Amino acid sequence: MDNKYDVDLGATLYDANKQLVKQVERPLTHVELAGRQDKITKFFENKVKEYAMLLCHDQRDYTIFHLNQDSLVAPMTAASEVIGCCTDRGEVVSIERTDDGIAYEIWINIDGEPYCYYLFPYDQAVIECS
Repeated sequence: MDNKYDVDLGATLYDANKQLVKQVERPLTHVELAGRQDKITKFFENKVKEYAMLLCHDQRDYTIFHLNQDSLVAPMTAASEVIGCCTDRGEVVSIERTDDGIAYEIWINIDGEPYCYYLFPYDQAVIECS
């Protein structure tokens, strides 16, 4: 029995997911993006009080969304801005809620390379001094 396998023991779950996205996923259509935007609107309504962050550590890309608490359309506007920020960066190939339900994992192909962005509540991290 002379089976040989090439296994990268240094690979993380993130690396494995990145390879899978690179090989399998295709860009989301406008209809699919609209459906995800509706889900992100509900996420903003139910999970975010005032601040959310869109973060990609690999790209050193951090965007903070400040929702106007007095506006009834703030969650819808924020969700639209999230989709716009993602499509401005590259081809959005996946937008899925994390298993724990407290964030969204968004994969974007930028110049042929997939990057994972996380959208999550950021209320606890902002300190306002007035």
